[in-house]
Amino acid sequence: MVARCLIGALIGLLSVQSANGQPKTTTGNGLKGEYFDGTNFERKVFTRIDPQINFDWEGSRPGPGLGRSYYSVRWTGKLYAPTTGIYKFTANVDDGIRLWVSGKKVIDVWRLNDNQTFRGEISLKAGQYYDLRVDYFNDPLGGSISLFWIPPNQTGPGLITSAFLFKAEPPKPVVVAKPVVVPKPAPVKPQLQPVVVRKPPVVQKVPKDTVVAKVAPPAKIPDRFEGLKTGDKLVLNQVFFEKGEYRLLPESYAELDKLVQAMTKNPDLRIEISGHTDNVGDPRLNLALSENRAKVIATYLIRNRIDDQRIETKGYGGTKPVADNTDEAGRAKNRRVEFMVK
Repeated sequence: MVARCLIGALIGLLSVQSANGQPKTTTGNGLKGEYFDGTNFERKVFTRIDPQINFDWEGSRPGPGLGRSYYSVRWTGKLYAPTTGIYKFTANVDDGIRLWVSGKKVIDVWRLNDNQTFRGEISLKAGQYYDLRVDYFNDPLGGSISLFWIPPNQTGPGLITSAFLFKAEPPKPVVVAKPVVVPKPAPVKPQLQPVVVRKPPVVQKVPKDTVVAKVAPPAKIPDRFEGLKTGDKLVLNQVFFEKGEYRLLPESYAELDKLVQAMTKNPDLRIEISGHTDNVGDPRLNLALSENRAKVIATYLIRNRIDDQRIETKGYGGTKPVADNTDEAGRAKNRRVEFMVK
């Protein structure tokens, strides 16, 4: 992997040369890289400027405050297109990547991968600066990512170097416009409006012997997280992920906050969080997806000061359905995360 990155870097340096051997006139400064603890951008640890995306973190850490596993990175900035035509992008990653160019998703492989190569392409115009965003995550073990491109009229891939990457679009020349003389408006004579005198409202007095009925407050709906005991099992019905992924959606926080409150009130409460899927797709990927969804829930609880020793996680894939998988309604019930009190 290290040799591959070194070769890619050499190719990238050569790719800065134009077809006639002259260097490009652009001078980039790289991309803004935001580094997060957790595979779903849970907690930002640090931000830095990376001149290019070409990293091999096998057995090492991306930076201070991060571990060797379970982290994510988001790079953003501008990409300069030197020529007009079809640009082909290639990413070598371990594990997941999403690539957007000019708002279009060019590569989308948000799952576990072991040093795989993925490709995509888009048409760009010469001299333009395009929005660029790269999302990346690494789950267990070491991670790596290298981003290459093949511009028009170039035969082989090369690393996208800092010559074409900008944390922000360079400022454009300021054009000073001639001052515009605005004529003064003609004076307008004020028109007097008639004054309307309103009568004060009539306040009706309530006789002393009148009894005003009090409205009873609405009955309190019992919280299903209260009174949990060993053996209880609850499905987290209001916890949602992106389809086919383990990215936790914000509308899940209210449900998880209730679980945090219940575990905070009862410090002896221990739970096992289990992830489940339907039977569609590769069983191995479903198993990994269910495990990661359970881990994401556990991470949320730990971030909210619940001791990790009180939490276990398991993934069962599609091996424990609660409904028939022959229709979508049944499959939706099988795609779930639940917990059991230990």
